[in-house]
Amino acid sequence: MSPAPLPFLWIADERQRLSRFVAGKVRDHGLCEDVVQETLARLVAYVRDHKVDNVAALARRIALNLISDHFRAERLRPTEAIEDTLACDNPLPEQVLMHKQRLEAFTEALKDMPPLRREVLIRRRLHGETCSDIARSLNLSVDAVEKHITRGLRQLHETLARAEKKRKRYDA
Repeated sequence: MSPAPLPFLWIADERQRLSRFVAGKVRDHGLCEDVVQETLARLVAYVRDHKVDNVAALARRIALNLISDHFRAERLRPTEAIEDTLACDNPLPEQVLMHKQRLEAFTEALKDMPPLRREVLIRRRLHGETCSDIARSLNLSVDAVEKHITRGLRQLHETLARAEKKRKRYDA
């Protein structure tokens, strides 16, 4: 004669009692749910093949064993202290996107400039040439070179400000 199966209503009632019991032993809600679920699965499997006088006591014993196994495994798992700084020095995806958008706006602003102004600005700001060197190589006066730089920088700032304003509208 095989043991009688557990009635479904008993499992629902026992689940609530078992949840309270396990919650008193562990503070992690997710772990509590996992232990209760595994306990009931093991309990049902055991009761199918064995006669049990006190099912509630067996459920608590299974739960305690599962909790002990969990914390024993946690102790054996190697751990490292977490520092307060970010583990990765890479920029956040949002920062990468913002930099990409700024670079695109900067590139567009350079393309929109007259070729002479763009060349003067690039030679001065990116290559570090002096105004007199640029003026001499392009057959311009130093004042003309300085005006190209001033106007080019103004154009860049205005274009980047418009792009930033546009980005903020999309973010809102």
